Amino acid sequence: MRFPRLFEAIRIGSRTAKNRVMRLATVTNLAESSRIGERMIVHYRTVAEGGAGTIVIEALRVHASDAGRPTFVTLFDPAVVPGLRRLADAVHAEGALLIAQLYHGGRQHLGRMVPTMWAPSAIACPYSGGVPHEMTTAEVHDVIAGFVRSALHARDGGVDGVEVHGAQGHLIQQFVSPFSNQRRDAYGGSFENRLRFPREIIAGIREQVGRELIVGYRMGTDEFTPGGLTIDDSARIAGELAADGLVDYLSLSQGNFNSIDRHLPDRHSPPATFVEQNVHIKAAAGGLPVVTSGRIETPEQAETIIASGKADLVGLCRPLIVDPDWPRKALEGRPEDIRYCISCNQCWGWVTDGRTIGCVCNARAGREIELGPLHAAPVARRVVVAGGGPSGLEAARVAAERGHRVTILEQSDALGGKVRLTEHVPHDEEMRRVIDYLIGQVEKLGVKVRLETEATPATVAAEQPDAVIVATGAIPVAPDVPGDGSVGVSTSAGALLVGMLPGDHVVVMDEDGYYWAAAVIETVAGQGKKVTVVTRFFEILRELPAVSRISALRALDEQGVAARPHTYVDRIEQGAVVLKDCYTGREETIPGAAAVIWVGPQEAQGSLAETLRASGIDDVRVVGDAFAPRRLANAIEDGHRAGRAI
Repeated sequence: MRFPRLFEAIRIGSRTAKNRVMRLATVTNLAESSRIGERMIVHYRTVAEGGAGTIVIEALRVHASDAGRPTFVTLFDPAVVPGLRRLADAVHAEGALLIAQLYHGGRQHLGRMVPTMWAPSAIACPYSGGVPHEMTTAEVHDVIAGFVRSALHARDGGVDGVEVHGAQGHLIQQFVSPFSNQRRDAYGGSFENRLRFPREIIAGIREQVGRELIVGYRMGTDEFTPGGLTIDDSARIAGELAADGLVDYLSLSQGNFNSIDRHLPDRHSPPATFVEQNVHIKAAAGGLPVVTSGRIETPEQAETIIASGKADLVGLCRPLIVDPDWPRKALEGRPEDIRYCISCNQCWGWVTDGRTIGCVCNARAGREIELGPLHAAPVARRVVVAGGGPSGLEAARVAAERGHRVTILEQSDALGGKVRLTEHVPHDEEMRRVIDYLIGQVEKLGVKVRLETEATPATVAAEQPDAVIVATGAIPVAPDVPGDGSVGVSTSAGALLVGMLPGDHVVVMDEDGYYWAAAVIETVAGQGKKVTVVTRFFEILRELPAVSRISALRALDEQGVAARPHTYVDRIEQGAVVLKDCYTGREETIPGAAAVIWVGPQEAQGSLAETLRASGIDDVRVVGDAFAPRRLANAIEDGHRAGRAI
């Protein structure tokens, strides 16, 4: 076996997990009227089918005072038990353990409007905002009772255990941390008093369920916040909980909402970001199984962590959204067939916006009922895919997997489209994984690839296709800027060359607001020029998920990048770029400019489709940027659906 330690069974409390892979709790927004319905059951069953040994269900509300959204399951209501039992049966049928996470958000929220919140102290979170209600002692006791009652509902629902969520700045961590707890009663002040709240929750649960259920604790480690918990504090907490003998495992996370970017480290952070830090907790945990997490992406990394004794289980979240079959493929010795996470955090962004869980690279994530498993097509057809970017590659992969005979026509000398450029961009090298996976799959499936072959009516007709998928992408464009032309205006492609141009300053006009703009800005800043980012939006990089926007803005600030929101490039005069505020008309002049890089506008290149239809080919579909310039997620979803539809 290629990864023997990773796929070794492990005893967790009263149960045995078949391997060391734990799917961490991840909000899906798949609940239906705060109940577990078919969409959620099929989603988790898909993860279980993929081979994870233990699955932790997303945050389940334990008390009505929690300001969670309607898409959160209300475990404090016994009406959830039948749906939970159906979910447990589905997961158990695939050989996985199922653990319910018990959650209360406290003062934390992610909305623009501040809800009514409960917390240990009436202190606003610097990130979320809004002063919470300071819980009375009676209310503290009632919330503890809510945790215990919810654990009993979970037991009645047939789960294997519960996980008490005491991490990431939510209510329990708010009690434990001096950063958020300034109480003067028995639940505040000293270390022992601040730890009283989780201890009473755990003791109450254990008293009611005995040793029948696993009881785990999701523990915060370092809050990365002045006045907050440190790694030494958390090691002491781990030792106290181990000595109490009431929990069966510790699952480690880090940060609070003041350091929310540490919850999901992105490509600015190294792989396995917090493993070495978490070793200190394991040393203090008294033999309790410890789950480590944070940018663990490959089976090789996971195997090394387990084999070296740095953790007992690896917690995966994003990797199992992009490819729920990650464990099964690793077990079968096929890691090259895993679709790897690119740490874009768009899954988090969609969920926190209230959308159902999804993935840029996996069109099925969160849509497992709508987009079920691929089945063979009734009739094998000849399919031509015009264009070998992500959308065309996904279309070719899906169509070939269904049994069609597929040919890709790609005008350049390599597959991958614009994604190929990211290997030259700081912190974006992992984007290459998108096309590496797709190229590997189309090769395995026997797709014919004709490079340096433009898709024209003649080259398409030569393949005698039954169906054509036009995935010819879009071309970046830059507008004609008024003025004397003394400063060159380029599309995003010019970002790689600005360091060789005369002039000290580069202006980047951000009309993208997303990862392409971030990549261009960091590339330009890395070439030694002073950079000013201009955008008509209220903020630069407005569409990045907040946890990644923080990392990107931090990196830009470290490089001295200046931002000019609600501003646009008005004109160019005598080697200077003149900016104008969108609302006041106030002007600012940037002298000594080397270039203006315009990021955003693109022209769709899908006109081939109409020509092919006019020539008599009836089944022609346009996908990705060829249909309308959008995002990578749209391109892959378009390609996926087109491959299914033929």
